Amino acid sequence: MNTIVCNTMTGAVSEYAGFSFQSITPTHAGDTAGLFTLGGDTDNGQSIVSTIRLPRTLRLDTLKMFIDVVYVSILSTGEARLTVHTPSADFDYSFALRASGQSRCAVGRGIRENYTGLSISTPTGQAFALDRVEVLERKSQSRRV
Repeated sequence: MNTIVCNTMTGAVSEYAGFSFQSITPTHAGDTAGLFTLGGDTDNGQSIVSTIRLPRTLRLDTLKMFIDVVYVSILSTGEARLTVHTPSADFDYSFALRASGQSRCAVGRGIRENYTGLSISTPTGQAFALDRVEVLERKSQSRRV
């Protein structure tokens, strides 16, 4: 069972997998197994995977769009994952996080959609600060449908 928690002050949402909390405070959570202390860099020894999902948006032109590259201003180390969400499928791409805070993720050339959304996650659970996502697109020369 999972528990979904919403921070009413910030609107941030967290999901606790494998826990069926019935009560939660800023420092503790409880279920039928007992009382749990919240805090630290792991959830019961497991990495805390963070995901930020940006909304799926309609591009301004009726021509299908290619995503050339996605630039991400993110402070962290290791690798991150970019997911491109389309009406028909999701496409995952891993990219290295650079010490400069400016990282780049090349995506597949076959994605031609007008409705696309993005997610960025840190699969190994490292902390990060995301400041900006810039998507460079290129219009298809002929494809509208």
